[in-house]
Amino acid sequence: MLIQIHKHMKWIMWAIVILITVTFLFFGIYPSNVTGSMVANVNGDVITAEDVNRVYQNMYDNYKQIFKDQFNDSLAKTLRAQALRELIQTRLLIQEADRMGLRISDDELRAEILKISAFTTGGRFDQKVYENYLQRMNITPAVFETEQREFMLKRKLEQLVADGVVVADAEVAAAYAKENPKAKAGDYEKAIGSFRQSQLQKKQNEALSVFVRGLENKGKITRNDKGLAAS
Repeated sequence: MLIQIHKHMKWIMWAIVILITVTFLFFGIYPSNVTGSMVANVNGDVITAEDVNRVYQNMYDNYKQIFKDQFNDSLAKTLRAQALRELIQTRLLIQEADRMGLRISDDELRAEILKISAFTTGGRFDQKVYENYLQRMNITPAVFETEQREFMLKRKLEQLVADGVVVADAEVAAAYAKENPKAKAGDYEKAIGSFRQSQLQKKQNEALSVFVRGLENKGKITRNDKGLAAS
């Protein structure tokens, strides 16, 4: 099983990125206004057991679709903690974006919503489909648009971090030589485009991780482990 997971890891990781994006798009980047058991407090923003459960359930359903028969109780047990971790990191990024003065205009928000395929009919945005979809999800347009705006704000900050990352030619060549010790003459020149992009993506991900850890270190974050266990 581990061999098969490793073989398809690149596809699996992209699928996980997509499912987390969709999960947070519809289910939980904004702190809950509903009174409930506090699981974490992030610089004054409360994350409740309801928030974690909502994200956890959607992660559970999506991971189960990805891993199918390889999905097991051991993996499932890690998802609740992962849901809380994602909620905390997302809240930190949104708070930092707001502190930096980043904003999402009404036009940007509208353009983004118009692109969401779930709200289209025949390739065109359908207001009725939009309203019916949100009604089925038990969320009002006002709340959804607030959450969408914050999702976009988080993404804008992540892009700023990524844009500050560069990979030098020597860095790319050294990484290729290390990963491909048996490469023949000319192989590097053929692969340089895609390999450079993969190295850039890797370095951008590392930069974002460092950036988030910095926010965690300087932030005031309290966790209620009993609340998480009981959720």
